[in-house]
Amino acid sequence: MSKTILVVDDSIVSRMMIKTIIESHVQGADIIEAGNGAQALDRVDKDKAIDVAFVDYNMPGMTGLELISALAAKLTIPKVVLLTANIQDEIKAQALTAGVTFMNKPIDEEVIATFLQS
Repeated sequence: MSKTILVVDDSIVSRMMIKTIIESHVQGADIIEAGNGAQALDRVDKDKAIDVAFVDYNMPGMTGLELISALAAKLTIPKVVLLTANIQDEIKAQALTAGVTFMNKPIDEEVIATFLQS
């Protein structure tokens, strides 16, 4: 069964790195990419289930946490990761309150692969 994975990051390099990691660890994954929250909301179809979402915190327009909240209003995503280089305790606490996994940037293949396997 193929997984649908949403990757939202304003850095094309980060998106490419995450996509490469996903493709090497999840066979046949359907990856939806977006460069910001508005694009992500446009590209998500409420009739199509998303299994995992990787969302950057610092993006133009809306933060990753604002996007996660907007996505939650449209559909249920079982596993959501907030990716950020902003490792302040306040951001970690907000992620915890939102029920999402917090991951530090730079992106670590082993950490993402372990998360995808869990």
